[in-house]
Amino acid sequence: MLNWIDSSLFLLSDLPIIGPVLRYIEDLIPLGSAIDRAYDFATSLSFGEQLVFSILLALILILGVVSLVRKMLKLLIVIAILFGLWLLYNQGIIG
Repeated sequence: MLNWIDSSLFLLSDLPIIGPVLRYIEDLIPLGSAIDRAYDFATSLSFGEQLVFSILLALILILGVVSLVRKMLKLLIVIAILFGLWLLYNQGIIG
């Protein structure tokens, strides 16, 4: 299995500040072993269990993305209103 954490550490380990910080985080939180254990657990499940868990995971991801998009659209509307008010203020219409 391709270990993304080790490959990212290999690519960024030459940078003076980022390399030691990434090594410290990897030593503090062993993500590589946790990912390997989760992969081993998922492959040990039967097909039916994998299907149920994958459907639940897809549902959670879809609902999370929809919620994120709704929040970002609300933020975009607020920013557009503030920008419009700023334009009106700069043109001397209000204030």
